[in-house]
Amino acid sequence: MLIVYYIFAVIILLVQFPILLEGYRHFHYTRKKYRSKPSHYQPKAALICPCKGIDTTFNRNIQSLFRQEYPDYEIFFVVESIDDPAHERLEQIIRQHEPANGQHEIPDGTKAHLSVAGKATTCAQKVHNLRSLCQELDEEFEVLVFVDSDACLKPYFLSSMTHPLRRREVGASTGYRWYVPVKFSLSNFVLSAINASVASSLGPHNWNCTWGGAMAIQRDTFLRIGILEIWQNSCTDDLPLTRAVKDAGLKVAFVPACFVASYENMSWGEFFSFARRQFLITRICMPRLWRLALLSWGHFVLAFWTGLVVTLWLANHHSVHAIFAGIMPAFLLAVFMAKAMIRQVMIQKILPEDRLRLLPGALTDILLGPVVAVIALILLLASACSRTMVWRGIKYRLHDYNHTEITPLSSDI
Repeated sequence: MLIVYYIFAVIILLVQFPILLEGYRHFHYTRKKYRSKPSHYQPKAALICPCKGIDTTFNRNIQSLFRQEYPDYEIFFVVESIDDPAHERLEQIIRQHEPANGQHEIPDGTKAHLSVAGKATTCAQKVHNLRSLCQELDEEFEVLVFVDSDACLKPYFLSSMTHPLRRREVGASTGYRWYVPVKFSLSNFVLSAINASVASSLGPHNWNCTWGGAMAIQRDTFLRIGILEIWQNSCTDDLPLTRAVKDAGLKVAFVPACFVASYENMSWGEFFSFARRQFLITRICMPRLWRLALLSWGHFVLAFWTGLVVTLWLANHHSVHAIFAGIMPAFLLAVFMAKAMIRQVMIQKILPEDRLRLLPGALTDILLGPVVAVIALILLLASACSRTMVWRGIKYRLHDYNHTEITPLSSDI
């Protein structure tokens, strides 16, 4: 049996070298690109933000949209109905930026608009809101930039996000969120750690996926690849857009300067519901990506915990093989900790103002990696057990990536 274990250990250890190499590529690329650079490509942009409910730091996040260092853009907010609490709050914020003449315009010339999309019937409410708004946009907007209301943008966000679109081979650009815990809670720290692991998979390669909270696309490309039609029955906005971009032979460019802080406070129940929903959407829309995540976390959990148990069993029986058996789990732990330290050091540079708030999540990522990986694997497996999810008070059944059914919330999941 030990021979089988050693063969398994050698295979697992060999797999770690390309994983380490990819981690280094991400670090090297992010280190070069995380600072904003002047860009001469600054087309007229529509900054689009769908809202539903009031997020943890809603006012702060929305205000960051008005502070973009970009010469020509307009902000478009969209909600489901005027009864949404976000509608009244957005009206208040927009009024704060109005000059005396009553126009929705702030001193630098940026306009802000608020529209109501109505209830969704064939797709997720967020997707319906975006689709409704994009159908009404004037043709003067050359670039569409999408952000979420739970993301706080840097002043250079818009300039950095549009910059890669100048290249002909780039169909869309994307940033990503980094969860910053607002309360001292283990669920918040685990959320931040799992998200950090996903964020570090983006880089200078062709596997990138857009994230709906920070993505941009040229309007011509948006229309040419048929996003409005694709969204008509979609459960989410970003992954179907990713599929369409890649099917058109174009690339998704990751923009490290567009990492955005997302200030959240989730209980364990909220965290499990959120994370399972994210993995479920990935399984339906990008099954290969979901299987890759399952393989990544699955092989680590299986190898590390098996190796640890075998090592402890051999040590308990005073076997000389315990030292050799312990090489695999020790090396796996070292690789995991090294990757975690690299990404946590990097995000400290990108979000220096949140250094203290990020610290507990960073320590969780670095020191409790094997436990966090088990939780992530459980959530991945849970997402394979059902096609239903609840998203901001609305229940959906995902038949496939292009067929979403809205069901009564009281139905059994």
